[in-house]
Amino acid sequence: YPSMNKPGFRRAYTDKCFYSQLFPDLKQPRTIIKSSNNIFYDGSGNIISFIQAKSLLESEKQFVLKPAIYSGEGTDIFFYDREEQKDIDFEALLKLYGTDFIVQDIVPQHEILASIHPKSVNTIRVISFLFRGKVHISSSILRMGVGGSRLDNVSAGGVACPINPDGRLASKGINKKSEWMDRHPGGTVFGGITIPSYEKVLDAVCNAHKNMPHFRILGWDFSIDKDGDPVLIEYNGAPSLNQVSCGPLFGDLTEQVL
Repeated sequence: YPSMNKPGFRRAYTDKCFYSQLFPDLKQPRTIIKSSNNIFYDGSGNIISFIQAKSLLESEKQFVLKPAIYSGEGTDIFFYDREEQKDIDFEALLKLYGTDFIVQDIVPQHEILASIHPKSVNTIRVISFLFRGKVHISSSILRMGVGGSRLDNVSAGGVACPINPDGRLASKGINKKSEWMDRHPGGTVFGGITIPSYEKVLDAVCNAHKNMPHFRILGWDFSIDKDGDPVLIEYNGAPSLNQVSCGPLFGDLTEQVL
């Protein structure tokens, strides 16, 4: 990473509160509120008070709250559903997270992805790298939750399956213990799934990465919504590289990159 990326830029450039400015052309989850350096904003970017922020949360039926600067591997992510959590103290919740966080609506995912594990938003993790003026796609995996978990991260107990260039899942996926399996614990056979709008995801990655020269290696997490549109969930300036499931980062370009 120190050879390809600028580590000192990571915390600022991967602050989720600024995705709308960094990636204005990418579809993103609806923002309800965000807090940056102890300043609250509504979804339109207007500065609001603590009381107004609390009121906006109280009006929502569901949301996901996560740290804006670091929430890797599902760290400190909070999911809210009014039907299941009727006694939430929203004031205490906001004070608990303090500052530098974002609250967004939960993406209604495409029926194909929901059929695998409906409780989690199952995301496509793409690793891309900039080399000799071109964005290269290193690998892609589909990350899926397991056993009713809201998280799809492998580190949180989920499963990852490589995605072939044509958008079809590989015949086997892998879990946290590096055990290979040909189907999701819920029963879905991996080889029978084709990722909807996969080419659109790769196009979005290539278009966005060329404008991020501080990070020549990036990890991108996309969902596919119910309308078939790619939705950027987050990107990472120092991602896990899919190498256990997909092989060497630079592939056939390894010798040239070195």
